[in-house]
Amino acid sequence: MRVIILAAGQGTRLRPLTDNMPKCMVPVSGKSIVNRQIDVMKRCGVREEDILIVCGYRHEVLREHLSGVNVSFCLNKEYETTNMVYSLMCARDEMRDDIVISYGDIIYEEEVLRKVLDVSYPASVVVDDDWHGYWNERSEDPLSDAETLKIDAEGVLTEIGQKAKSLSGIESQYIGLMRFQQTGLTSLVALADEAERRSAANIPLWRTTRVYRKMYMTDLLQGLIDSGAALHALRIKRGWFEIDNYNDLLIAEKTVGRHETRY
Repeated sequence: MRVIILAAGQGTRLRPLTDNMPKCMVPVSGKSIVNRQIDVMKRCGVREEDILIVCGYRHEVLREHLSGVNVSFCLNKEYETTNMVYSLMCARDEMRDDIVISYGDIIYEEEVLRKVLDVSYPASVVVDDDWHGYWNERSEDPLSDAETLKIDAEGVLTEIGQKAKSLSGIESQYIGLMRFQQTGLTSLVALADEAERRSAANIPLWRTTRVYRKMYMTDLLQGLIDSGAALHALRIKRGWFEIDNYNDLLIAEKTVGRHETRY
């Protein structure tokens, strides 16, 4: 198994904290996001040498920060003009039979990661059923920021990442942590390749106006759903935080400071 942390972005909404370091290095209660992720992974049995970080912005600072940790790096040289899917595919040579993908700006408890490591589904995505209270803390209007997520009776996603018109379209919320194994991984890579071909030929993608280089991960996940792939929902009730701006950081620190050993 390979764990891929996507950490190429600039984190502009956290400036000036990110003026001289990547977003994943922002400290939460005194420890960087990336160190918290690595520590949780190790406590769950993931070896340092199985962790790959896709870096970009201030990558040399990140490499120095983790110089004592036996992780590997993959560089997205075009981080300024690309997005998540492009960053992920920079690491395609490291994708074999089984990968866990983690956004570089989230922290989570061991229990959340263990849920990912314990499944055998070809494709699975962590979603938070208790998202609404958290989004109320993060935003004056949760509907303006949250995206659709619908799950069928078998626990398989039927929609993700679309603009929500009402709360009824949001059964849970995607957190940026997922796993793809064997046929699931094959489908993921094949669809990304198809997106690249379509964009090169000026053919629209699935449910987005974005082109391949600008694709969000949810665009790719929705494409998988529309192509017939089964994305299984791994349902949680909190136990994670996204650090996208200063308010997010303050919210996370209120909890992490009290429950340091969980994150």
